[in-house]
Amino acid sequence: MKHVLFALSMVLAVAVRAQVRPAPSATGSAPRPEAVRAQDLSLELGLRSEAIKEAGILRLCVAKDGQCIENLTLGFTVRVYDAQGAEIWNSIWTGRSLDLQFKKPLPNAHRVVVTAVNAQVVNKLSGNPISTGKPLKLEFVVE
Repeated sequence: MKHVLFALSMVLAVAVRAQVRPAPSATGSAPRPEAVRAQDLSLELGLRSEAIKEAGILRLCVAKDGQCIENLTLGFTVRVYDAQGAEIWNSIWTGRSLDLQFKKPLPNAHRVVVTAVNAQVVNKLSGNPISTGKPLKLEFVVE
């Protein structure tokens, strides 16, 4: 009786595996083509607002044709220079938020350079990367 139950369970296991196994593709075992990666070469880093000297605040965005796109983000570095060109502050940001609050105001800030870590941005809603062709960069003089 044990042998019959064992044989029956083996037959059922094979039958279940056959049902969940995907059907072979029409092309056989040929590799799948690479997923097509979205690309937008017109994206740029945009400056929404800046109060680095007074409050230590910098608000950025990813923009297209001068319009901020709120659901796009990217990792980036921020470098702040004084009037003589000496770097007074730098940091790497994950891009979780593009609204930055420095630990303290930087009253000697004169020039800011923001550079993306990679040549892509990420859609926060879908998680899909979008190639920008080269790392985005924003450079401006603090007023």
